[in-house]
Amino acid sequence: MHIVSGDKLAELSRILHEKENAQEYSPDFTFSLEDYYGPYSERQKAQGKLYYEGLGIARDDEEGRRRVLGYNHSFFNAPHAALLFMPSFGDNVRVAGDIGMYGQTFLLSLAARGLGGVPQTLLGLFSGAIREFLNIPDEYKMLFGISFGFPDEQAPANRIKTDRAPISQSVTFHS
Repeated sequence: MHIVSGDKLAELSRILHEKENAQEYSPDFTFSLEDYYGPYSERQKAQGKLYYEGLGIARDDEEGRRRVLGYNHSFFNAPHAALLFMPSFGDNVRVAGDIGMYGQTFLLSLAARGLGGVPQTLLGLFSGAIREFLNIPDEYKMLFGISFGFPDEQAPANRIKTDRAPISQSVTFHS
């Protein structure tokens, strides 16, 4: 994990905005919303709709949607960002699972201390640029980032509550 703060975070934010504007992506792993199917696609679309509606952004408001996308590149104005990289082994599934658990534990430890974190898979679209900026060796692949700090409970995005799939849809019990 690499934690970036202060002037270094501001400079990284500037770079990410530039890369987004130029559409210069450098992901380490493929990602497309088009890959989602069935209930996963339905839940992803419902979450997106709820999020943008909660921020007062209409579906056809392209400028508003770009502005909201830009929040990611500004780390949601958080004072710190943790960037989670992993060594690449085999198909990467087990290592990615381990990094995911590490990230979840980090988020829980933040919450236990009154802090908040926003997991950001979108930052992975700029893995190459981030790795170059932080001088991280190429053999480490970026999975995601977590922007963190003290949450602003009044921020519209922090008041949006998404639905969760019922346990009967996500857990199968065997006895």
